[in-house]
Formats: sequence, C-alpha cells, structure tokens
Amino acid sequence: MAGPAAEPSQRPARNGWPSKQALAVELLRIGTGAVWALNFVFVLAPQNDYFGGFRGLALSFAPTTVGGPGLPDFVAAHALFFSWVVALITGYLTVGFLLGLTTRWACLVGGIFSAVLLATQVGSTFIFPGGTDVGEHPLYMLIYVALVVGGAGQAYSVDHWLAEVFARRRERISARPAPAPRPIGALTLDYRFFLVYFVVGVLVTFGVTLGLMVSLPASGGSSGIPGGPTTYENLTVTLNATNGWPQYSPANFTVHTGRVVFTIHDYDSPTSWPQCDCVVSGTEGGVEYINGTAVHTVPTSNVAHTFSVPDLGIAVFSPGNDSTRFTVDLINPGQFLWFCFAPCGAGSNPYSTPPMGVAGYMTGTMTIV
Repeated sequence: MAGPAAEPSQRPARNGWPSKQALAVELLRIGTGAVWALNFVFVLAPQNDYFGGFRGLALSFAPTTVGGPGLPDFVAAHALFFSWVVALITGYLTVGFLLGLTTRWACLVGGIFSAVLLATQVGSTFIFPGGTDVGEHPLYMLIYVALVVGGAGQAYSVDHWLAEVFARRRERISARPAPAPRPIGALTLDYRFFLVYFVVGVLVTFGVTLGLMVSLPASGGSSGIPGGPTTYENLTVTLNATNGWPQYSPANFTVHTGRVVFTIHDYDSPTSWPQCDCVVSGTEGGVEYINGTAVHTVPTSNVAHTFSVPDLGIAVFSPGNDSTRFTVDLINPGQFLWFCFAPCGAGSNPYSTPPMGVAGYMTGTMTIV
C-alpha cells in the first residue's frame, strides 16, 4: 500500500537537490524577507524618526478608514505601544522569512498584519490610481498563501536544518531509520490544514478590525470629525523680488484646533517631478481640490511645491499657477514644522540647494493653539 504523499516542497529532484518548484518557493520566501528587511531598516534608521512620527502616520489613515477615524485616533493616542508592536512584527517577519525560521507562523503573522493594514487603508486600496503602499497588502496576502501551499521553509532554511537535526537524533536514539523531517514551527500540521488556519485567521482579523473601526468613536479631531469651529488659512507662493527664490508667505503662522481649510495660491511656474508618487494624505477625505476639482493623486507633470507636515501625516501637492484647497482637522496643540519636498532649489542640485530647507522660504512652523 502506498504511503502518504509528501508535501510539495519535500519532493526532491532526481539528483537529490530540491525540485525547481521547491527552489522557486524558497526564493519567493527570501525575496519577501528582503522586502521586510528594507522596512525594518526604515524603522531603525534614526533620520526617519519612526517612533516620533508614528502618531502622525496613524492619523494619516483616518481619511481612508471605513466607519470614520475612531481607530486611527485610538492608535495615535497610544502611539508608543503600537509603534513598538509594528516594529517587533517587522523584525520578526524579517528574520522569519530571510532565514526560514518558523516560516509557516511567519506567514500567518504576516497575513494577519496585512489584513489589519488593508482594513484601515481600504479606502485608498480601491481608489485608482491608489497609493503604492496601500495597494501592496492584497499582494502580500497572496504571497503568504503561495508560501503556505508551496511548503516554504523545507529547503535552504533554518526550519529544514533543525528538522533534519532532530530526525537524526531520533534515529540515533531509536536505532531505526528516521522518518522524513517535518517543518519546525508548524506543530506538525499538514500544510492543507494549516492553510485553513491561515485563511480563517486572516478573515476573522479583517472582520474584527472592520468592527473596531465602526464601533470606536472618534476623539473629535484627526481627519473626519471636527474638534472645533472651522477656520481658514491662506498661503501664497511667489518669487522673492530680491533673489528670485520661490517663497511661501506666511511661512510661520498660527491656527486653531478644529477644522482648518487651507488655500494655497501658487504663482510659481509649473514643474515636472516624475519621481513623485504624489498621493495626497492627512487631509479630509484623502483629497485636495485643484481649482475646485477633487484629486487623490496629483499629476507629476506639474508639481511646483508641496506643503508637508510629517508629524501630522499631511502631504499636499501644489501645481504651478494654480489654486489648491484642502481641509484638515487638528486635534493637538503644539508647534509643527512644515516643508516643501518638491525639488525647487536654484542651484545645480534642486533637491538640496536654496531655497530648499531655508526657513521662511520652503520651510516654516505651523503653531496650533
């Protein structure tokens, strides 16, 4: 009587090496680990101020969250805890996929993590053109399914090495031929059975996240419900008469908590910025209005300047010789730096030469009282 069929990646090629299918699955695993490694480097890099800017990042999801900004408000209010959770998950997924350590559980954790992020960003994922970041989560989940079905972690991995070590040890102890090694970290579950756990876990997590988004009340700010009266602030970009540099005016200004409607009158020349993804974030509805037309992404063929407040997750793009209007809901008083990130320097390198980064021109302060 024939024995049970081996899992896909356990079937060796005739020369004793893993089959081409197994090799492809492991390469996919390692590539996924490399992506998570890049994310982990971003978290660790001091210049990115990941932990300090996490609150603003959480609030930037408010416009795309189903059921209102209650969940992003909650995450932003506990930014230190959630920033560490995300950092630890990112580190675990980096190690799990690169080394093939507890590979199946890494797939489960990654799938659940992507389900949460997809739920909070679903408002952008299905708006075309969408953001490059939010659009990846459905792809990530498909990759995790492929890794589970393909039996990832059973070749060129720590899981496989540990399984062989334990198999040889059992063979020495029992003096009988060792059974085929099983992957470590899956509790000896058959991959088809584990796939059921994976699918159910992701669906339940997605549903619970949607429930939390609908049930958690907004704190009265962020990007959905105003926390005070509506005020208006007008900014103008003109060329300085003395040096010819483009200049925001006013560069330093004060606004009140609550809903603020900004209007930028940009009198600078239109500029192409092909490297820009130009996805609006941190504004009400995740849009800005260019000459009265709502846009979620701005054409890269004309981005003269940006108005970006990293700590609040605000990124707005101002075309040349146009008027741009956007609305934000500001909840916490304080002083925040804003920047223009569009390459508008007057020197040989438009990304680093003045007026880029010059206070009073392409950067200033927004004080919220």
